[in-house]
Amino acid sequence: MNRSCDVCASVISDLTYDARVWKECRSLAHGGRSVALIGPAYDIEHARRRRDESGAEVLEIPFGWRDKPKSYARRIGVMARVSLEVLRTPARVYHSHDIHPGLASLLAARLRGAKLVYDGHELAGEEFESTPRAWLVAKTGALFERMMVRVSDAVITTNPSRAEVLEQRYGRSDITVLANVPPLQEDVVPLDPGYPPGKRVLLYQGRISADTRSFKETVHALPLVDEDVHFVIIGFGWEWAKDLIRGWAAEAGVSDRVHFLPPRPWQEMAATAAAATVGLVPIYNMDINHQLGDTNKLHEYLMGGLPVIASDLPEIRRVVTMGDPPVGELFDPSSPESIAAALRKVLEDPEVLAGRRRSARRLAEEHLNWGIEERRLLALYDQLIGNGAR
Repeated sequence: MNRSCDVCASVISDLTYDARVWKECRSLAHGGRSVALIGPAYDIEHARRRRDESGAEVLEIPFGWRDKPKSYARRIGVMARVSLEVLRTPARVYHSHDIHPGLASLLAARLRGAKLVYDGHELAGEEFESTPRAWLVAKTGALFERMMVRVSDAVITTNPSRAEVLEQRYGRSDITVLANVPPLQEDVVPLDPGYPPGKRVLLYQGRISADTRSFKETVHALPLVDEDVHFVIIGFGWEWAKDLIRGWAAEAGVSDRVHFLPPRPWQEMAATAAAATVGLVPIYNMDINHQLGDTNKLHEYLMGGLPVIASDLPEIRRVVTMGDPPVGELFDPSSPESIAAALRKVLEDPEVLAGRRRSARRLAEEHLNWGIEERRLLALYDQLIGNGAR
């Protein structure tokens, strides 16, 4: 990636499944910008260079194997490799997705007189556990976030609540909000990835984080609803997390009603949602990022015309209460009874359920799709480096 490009985008995440990064890079490429994307990928032995279908040049750095633990030394090594590639790539704009490649992006921008964009997918500075290491990571993250927000030529985040927090923390008001919504699909054809036949499907799509999602409470809610309602989990996660969920299902006597299916490409999420009955967004209110989260899966469900039940958190509440009838119902993620009540309310009237499906699809078509967010991204880049060749 030694050729000069308009945009050098970098990320430290599971690049293969990071829908937000791919949407932004493809929008910029389709908008006439030359794009280099650098990030880690699982299950590859050597660095892989390829050209994406949009024309973006992609460099994937080996991140180990998805089903095996990664040491801190391995993580630091991958971050160093990504940072080195960012520094080696000439560009007019360095677009840092979150704080992790931020320092390299800042140095590259200063060395080349280029612009710097900070794209904060989450808020930094939160301790994820009560240990000295977690405290150090949180403090370091807060320091880097402060630096990136203050020195970047443009700052992007995912929703108005997170933008408000960044403004309060650092006094910056010109923050661009790009919602975590999927591309508009004019005709979503339902895709059955292996749902139990003849059953109503409560669907969860995404990472299987048993410690941050209310899987236990959802499993224990199943005996409180009709027996033909099955819980299907599509995604990736540690085997120990899946075993925990299997254990909870055995405790509740619903092992035959809980199913795991492998992850699907992010482009298929709306189609797999369309083939289910109800979508689940079970987020614990553990810290500010969970409290103000606006998870991809919620909007993928809506694009597939799928009603939802979801944790009662501010940004999620704002979406779930939209529509006539509303696209879903809210619950307390710590209460199986609350989850069961929300699920029963969505399922109890077939006519209302059909209305919720129409509301979900209409909301996605008219308001919550990437085509709308893309305009703001392209306008921002027009301000930074002039009009693209769209």
